[in-house]
Amino acid sequence: MRSYCLLFLSILVVITPQSGMPAEETIILDDGISVRVLYFEPRSYVESPPLAILMSGGYSDEFMARAQFWLGKEMVERGWAVAVPITDQGRKFFVENGGIIPAVINQLRKTHTISELKPMLLGISSGGSAALAIAAASPDLYTGVIAAPGRIWDAEKFSRLGGLQVYLRVGEKDDFRWNRLLDENAALLRQAGARVNAAIVPDARHIFPLNWEELEIWLEPLQQQRGSISRSEQSPRR
Repeated sequence: MRSYCLLFLSILVVITPQSGMPAEETIILDDGISVRVLYFEPRSYVESPPLAILMSGGYSDEFMARAQFWLGKEMVERGWAVAVPITDQGRKFFVENGGIIPAVINQLRKTHTISELKPMLLGISSGGSAALAIAAASPDLYTGVIAAPGRIWDAEKFSRLGGLQVYLRVGEKDDFRWNRLLDENAALLRQAGARVNAAIVPDARHIFPLNWEELEIWLEPLQQQRGSISRSEQSPRR
C-alpha cells in the first residue's frame, strides 16, 4: 500500500462546523494529490466527539456527498463528528489509493478535537462497498463499518478482518439485486474474522431509511470494544 505524507492543509470556506454547515478543507498529499473533505461536528457541545468517515455513493463527488448526507446528518445528531472525502476521479479512487483515508484521519486529528477512539466507516450504495474495501485494507484502524447497502467488490482482499464489526443492510427489492449477494457476502466477511450483523430490509429498494433504534443498539458497545487508535496505527501502512 502506498504511503502518504501530509504536507499542507488549507481551509477553503470559513464556516464553523458547529453552525450546521460543513467546514470544507483540502488536504494535499506528498505526490500532489489533493482531497477535499467536508467536516461536520455535533450542534450540541461534545468535548471530543467520535469520528465517522462517510464514503459517498456514485462517483464520490460533491453532488453525491451532499445528496446522501442524510446518513451523516443522523450521525451528527447522535454526537458524532462526520468527515466526507470528495473526489472527481471516480468511485473507486479512495479504494485504489488506500493510504488516503488514514492520511485524512491523521490530519483531522491534528486540526480538530475528536475522540481517540478508532473512527467508524460508513457508506451508502457504492459508498458502502468502498467503506468495506477500505476497512479490509486496514481493519485495525477502524472500530466498525456501516454499509447500507454495500457489497464486496474483490473477495480476495477480504482475508483478515480481525474481529471488525460490520453492520450490513440490503433492501429486499434492491434495484441492482444486491439482496441476492447478502448471504454470500456476510459469509465471506465472517470467514475473514468479522463480526457481522447482516439483514434484508423488508420491502426496501436500493436506498432506504435505516432503523435507528436498532442501529443505536449496535453502535453503543463499539465505543468501548475497539479502544483508541495508537500513534503507530494512525500512520498509513507501507
